[in-house]
Amino acid sequence: MIELEEYLNSKIGTSINKNLNLLKTAFTRPQLSELSDRTIAIVGTNGKTSTANYIHQLLKQNKKSCLTFTSPHLVKYEERIKSDNDHNLQNQFNFVKNFEKKNKITLGYFESLFLLACQLFLEGEYDYFLCEAGIGGKLDTTSIIQSKNVVLTNIGKDHQDLLGDTDENVLDQKIYISNNIENLYVGDINKELKNLIKNKYPHCKVKYFLNDQAKALNVDINDFLANQKNYLLALNTVSSLLNKDITDEASSLNFESVEGRFEVISQKPIKILDGAHNYDGVKHLLQDYEKLYNFSQTDVFIGFKRGKDVESIISFINSKNRYAINVVENNTFYDQENPAEYLDYFQKLNIKHQVVSLDAFSSNKKPSILLGSLYLIGEYKKRKLL
Repeated sequence: MIELEEYLNSKIGTSINKNLNLLKTAFTRPQLSELSDRTIAIVGTNGKTSTANYIHQLLKQNKKSCLTFTSPHLVKYEERIKSDNDHNLQNQFNFVKNFEKKNKITLGYFESLFLLACQLFLEGEYDYFLCEAGIGGKLDTTSIIQSKNVVLTNIGKDHQDLLGDTDENVLDQKIYISNNIENLYVGDINKELKNLIKNKYPHCKVKYFLNDQAKALNVDINDFLANQKNYLLALNTVSSLLNKDITDEASSLNFESVEGRFEVISQKPIKILDGAHNYDGVKHLLQDYEKLYNFSQTDVFIGFKRGKDVESIISFINSKNRYAINVVENNTFYDQENPAEYLDYFQKLNIKHQVVSLDAFSSNKKPSILLGSLYLIGEYKKRKLL
C-alpha cells in the first residue's frame, strides 16, 4: 500500500507518544482482555525476532494461526507484520488514522504499526498474536497489552539510558512488560538472575527456565549457538502452550532463516550479515562465528546507531586478535553515529582501522562480517536490490 508507506515515512524522526493510557483507549476492555489472553509477548536484549520467527513456525506446524509483529524491518515495512492469513491493511490503516484524528495526536512510526497489527489481529481469525517489544521496558508501547504469556530471551546491557546500567535494572524493566504474567518462558540467563526471577516477581505465576530444561536433557547450553538457544526456547514455549511434546515433529522442520541474523550471503568467501548492535550481541556473534569457522583473519565492517556503547564493542573485537576493523563511513544509514565520535578511541588504544564505504564490504574478497545495526544491514540490502 503506497498510501500507508507514505504515511509511515512521514513519521520517521517524529517523537514517540508515551501516553500509554491514551493508547489503551484505542481498544475496548473486551478487546484488551482478548489481546492479553492470546498474545505472546517477546522481550529481551537479543534474539527476539529470531525467537518470534521460530515460535511462529512451530505453531503453524501445529495448525495454529499466528500474526507476528516484529521490528525493525530491513527493507520494507511489511516485514514487521507476518500473517498466516491474507490481509490488505486498509481497514486497519483507517483505524489508526481515525484514532489520531479523534485524539488530536501524532503517533510515532512504531506505535502506528503496533496499533495497526493489534487491530488486524482482533479483526482476523488468529489463535495467537506474537508481539516483539520495542525497547522493552515498563513504558514500552506494547505493554498496553499486559500479556499473560511472556518470553524473555536473555538479559544484557543496551539502551542503558532508559533501562538502567545493571543486569538487575534491565531485568526489572523487561519483566514488567506485563503485570499479568501467567507463564514466563526464560532463555539463557545466569544463576543470579534466575534466582532473582524465582524470588522477586510474584506476578509471574509459572516460570520455565531454558537452563533447567537443557540440564534435564543432559546437554550443556554453552555448547549451543545463539540461534540454537533461540530455537530451544521457542520449542519449550510452544510445547508448554500446547501441552504436548513437539520435539520429534519439530526436528523435521525446514526452518526459514531470519534475515540479518547470522545471515550467510556468500560461501566463497564467507560473508555474514548480522545486526548485532550491543556488547553481548557482538560477543555471541563472534563466539558462534569462531565455532563454525577457523579463519586466521576476518575483516569486520562496523557501523552503529547513536547511543551505543561503541568503545566496549570495539575493545572486545580488537582483543580477539583475528579481526581487521573497517568503519563504515558517516551518513551511510539512518541515525548513524558519526564515526568521528569514536575514532579517537582507536587512536588512543592504537587499534588499526580504516574508514570505508559500504561498497567495500560488497567487493571484499576475504572472509568478512557486516555488523553493528539492523539499519546498516537494511541499507546494504536496499543497495543490492537497486
